[in-house]
Order: sequence, then structure tokens, then C-alpha cells
Amino acid sequence: MKFYLASFNRATDGALSKLIHKLKEKDMYTENYKDADYIIAIADRTETFDFVLKRFKENRPIIHLWAGEKSCFATHDDVWRHSMTLMSDIQLCTNGSAFNRVMKLCKATDKEPNMYIVGNVYLDSMEIDESKVPKYPYNLVLYNPPTRYGLEIVKREVKQIKELLQKEKIDYIWIEPNGDLYSEYVSKFVTHFTLPRPEFLGLMKNCNKFITNSSCQYFEGSHLLKKQQIISIGKRNTERESKYSNMTIPNASDNIIKILEELK
Repeated sequence: MKFYLASFNRATDGALSKLIHKLKEKDMYTENYKDADYIIAIADRTETFDFVLKRFKENRPIIHLWAGEKSCFATHDDVWRHSMTLMSDIQLCTNGSAFNRVMKLCKATDKEPNMYIVGNVYLDSMEIDESKVPKYPYNLVLYNPPTRYGLEIVKREVKQIKELLQKEKIDYIWIEPNGDLYSEYVSKFVTHFTLPRPEFLGLMKNCNKFITNSSCQYFEGSHLLKKQQIISIGKRNTERESKYSNMTIPNASDNIIKILEELK
């Protein structure tokens, strides 16, 4: 049985490293979707949705990882995510709230659910590389555009970030955005481009403050930083469930592998 992971997002790819490693160990992984018995749709990106829609039209079996998550109305992510859930044969959820959300979606559309709570693979891959951490104090910035609110809102929130940085009066590291609409505008202010996940986590762990609207403030940030170190910007991801800091389901990758091994 072979599985193809449809992600197309550099941040997510890093978080999936342990799951990919375990699939390769068991000879269950393929980098060619045409050879896969199942397509595993990852999360909520538009690139993933476009790919999965094509595979759905081909009647390929689909598994949706991170089904039932909730982001916010600032992006199209929730629409893409719930659409992929409806196209999927199996739904893998991180927690009970996501599980219940998928159940409601399935009931509303007369879809037969096939759901599991597996935990969060983001917390399986927490390798930290501190080799790029400066010897001086710094703030860390990661800002992804809230695409549905328009460029003027993006400009307003970027201005807010710049004012915060000036007020802090220490150096800063501004990480490249995720490539969504309006990322070109945000990229004018970045100091660091794509970083491997361990290096990014090293910068997060050692920063003075983390200024962001990324979901990683609720995932990795809740484990590496104190609450007062995180400054949330705007409305993107404001409806994420911060209970990830109290995640009680360990070893998500192992849990997923067990489910996949039972498929026929």
C-alpha cells in the first residue's frame, strides 16, 4: 500500500518530516501520486485543493489530514479545507473539536464519515537548530497576508508591525511570508527568506517577542514561548484552537501509521 502526501507548503512539509520518515521505513511512501493507492490531502492550502479536486474527479481514494480545523474568515482556507473533507474517504483530526466539526459537516451533507482523532503531527517534529540564532536580542516576525481583506488591510497591519518594532528598539528578524496573495508587498520588509523548520524553531525559541498572525503561534509557539512573548496581529488565524498547548494525544505520526496499515 502506497501513500502520496499532497502538501505543497514549505512550513507544512517540515512538520510532516517524521510521518514521511515512518512511511518510508515501512515502504509505504511514494513521491509519484500516480503510483499511490491513497492521496493524503494535507490541511487547507489552495494548491492542495486544486490538486485534490483533480484526483477526486479521477475517483482516486483520498485521506484528509487536519480535517475539521478552524482558521478564520480572513482567508479562503476554511473553504478549501472543508471541501477536501467532503472529497475524502477518511478524515484524520487533531482533536475532539475538529472531530465534532467534521461530524456536523458530514451530517449536513449526508456524507458517510470515517473519522479518527490522531493528534497533531506538528508536535511530532520539534527538532530545534540554534545555529542561526543571533548573539544579540531580537524580535521575530512572521506575517502572512489575510487575503480576503484586501491590500489596504495588509498595509495597515504591516504598518502596525513596523511601529511595534520601532517601539521595541532592538533588532528584528522578519521571515518570508507563505506566498499567498499580497505576499509580494510583505516581502519588501523581510530580512530572512525560506528557512528549514529546525532553524525557524531555533529562532522562535530564542526570540524576545514573536510578532505574527501565523497559526504557529498556537502550535509550536505555545510550547516554545511564554504567552506574553507572542504578539498576535490582525484576524488571520484568530479562531485557531489554542488548546494545542495542552495536547494530550502524543505520537500523531505513529497513530496515523497504524490506521494506514489497516487499509486494504
